[in-house]
Amino acid sequence: MNNLKLGTPTLATVQKVGNKLKEEGIAFATKSDDITSASEFISALIKNTFKFDVFSRLYAIDELDTNNVYRFVRKIFSNKENLVPQSNNLARHLYDHSNHPNIKNGEFYVVYIEGCNVNGQITDALLLLKTEIKDSFLTVTYENGEYSIKPQFGLSTKHIDKGCLIFNIDPDNGYLLSIVETSSIQHDGRYWTQNFLYAKEIISDFQHTENIANFCAALVQKVTEIHPNKALDLAKASRAIVQRLQENGTEIYTSDLISSLEFDENTSAVISSFRQAYEEKIGKIPDKFIINLTAVKRKAITKSNVLRVGSGFEVKILDPSATLEQGYDDEKGRSFLKLYF
Repeated sequence: MNNLKLGTPTLATVQKVGNKLKEEGIAFATKSDDITSASEFISALIKNTFKFDVFSRLYAIDELDTNNVYRFVRKIFSNKENLVPQSNNLARHLYDHSNHPNIKNGEFYVVYIEGCNVNGQITDALLLLKTEIKDSFLTVTYENGEYSIKPQFGLSTKHIDKGCLIFNIDPDNGYLLSIVETSSIQHDGRYWTQNFLYAKEIISDFQHTENIANFCAALVQKVTEIHPNKALDLAKASRAIVQRLQENGTEIYTSDLISSLEFDENTSAVISSFRQAYEEKIGKIPDKFIINLTAVKRKAITKSNVLRVGSGFEVKILDPSATLEQGYDDEKGRSFLKLYF
């Protein structure tokens, strides 16, 4: 999101949240601190760790009030004096879901931010942070005419383990959220997004573009594995797809992209079965979408325009109109490529 400007962090609480499975307990906050003097630090932390490409909302199977984070956050937005008790409620809720053996204890911060600008709408926000790994720093002090160097551990502006920025926008539908979670399901069950927040992504053109780029890249790889004799055609076709996905803001029909990879009945059959399996696992591919160039640049589809020749060479097809001829020389007993330019 380009039209987003952070406001000023004003108040914050900090709690200690341990692993419930290990009975490490919680240290609740008794007061909130004025952090306006640290606003530059908080702003740098947010800018360095949040991408603002993918947004989510708090979710509930039934009524939103059954989502504890939603209920506690709503009370804070209604009155900032609720910050301390509701922050403690959030800490208790986080502790209740910290029951995976790999979850580490750490500080849990709730930061109130005033005056954010989101697409021209001025609103407040809440920043929720859980830090499990501290960075080391060296501090220099001058006392009694001497300098001394001491190591300290604390929060870095370049890394957070778990984060969620909740904008007070569209509260009836679960607010507008940006989430950071560095761990994986294998590591700790992704308890932050799935269990603590219980948030769902808001499907946007960014995600549609990202999913289509992923699909096309995986599809080219799959067809190449089954029909290696089509590698040259696929490399050229995938480069053409990449070029089409460079047209930022353009509406495009998915079928047009996929059909460019269908060369005959054999490749069409592979594509059809692959698409069915992909949609069952990931979700239905949209019929059309608006290209988001940021999503394209992050994806590895451009690797599919590299044609592997034997075991020791690669040919990168930059121009989809280039003419390559593949063949075999009986006299020399070796394969060859001809490039026409």
